[in-house]
Amino acid sequence: MLPAVPHSQVFLHRRIVDEIMRELASSESPVAVVEAAELTALISACYARAAHDKRNQPPSATNFPHIIYPGTKWCGTGNVAEGLDDLGPLREVDACCRDHDLCPDDLEPGQTRHNISNDSPFTMTHCDCNESFRKCLMKVGLGSGEAKEVGSAYFSTGLFQCYRLAKPTKGCKQWAGLLTQACQEYEFDEEGEPRWQVFDMKSFE
Repeated sequence: MLPAVPHSQVFLHRRIVDEIMRELASSESPVAVVEAAELTALISACYARAAHDKRNQPPSATNFPHIIYPGTKWCGTGNVAEGLDDLGPLREVDACCRDHDLCPDDLEPGQTRHNISNDSPFTMTHCDCNESFRKCLMKVGLGSGEAKEVGSAYFSTGLFQCYRLAKPTKGCKQWAGLLTQACQEYEFDEEGEPRWQVFDMKSFE
């Protein structure tokens, strides 16, 4: 039997969704069918509440539960590995996530570096690490639907950002995102001095 779902949670993996639906079908809990726009609003509200709760609690690893993609030990919030060589059955995908988790330049929630403060409930990494993560998943993804799912969950939701040294941004030329809009192409001030900035991430394709 599945554990009770506190408050709200978002599940992207089809197998988990199917298990939850089967469990709800045999219970008295109602299942509501909503339009895509309503679903997006609900998911955004769910993440916004989680972020608000995180900011209003003392920093603690228990504030957010470990949500790990099935078959991996590193793909998700935190990891459940016993060591660097401990990978799940989806070894190639998990190795990509592990290397990304070990990015030498990142900002934990509440940390400040390069004059950038991470106010989100998620770790923010240097854009170079994210690009390496994308390339790793895309290479594995040639024969792995799981790699595409992990990539979409991280890059295409619009929930995560990265930072790097770049020319000042002037605006955004293109927007996209599954849960919230994220800039896909920035317009830069080519005459400005490079500075540390936060960037949205391009969707996983």
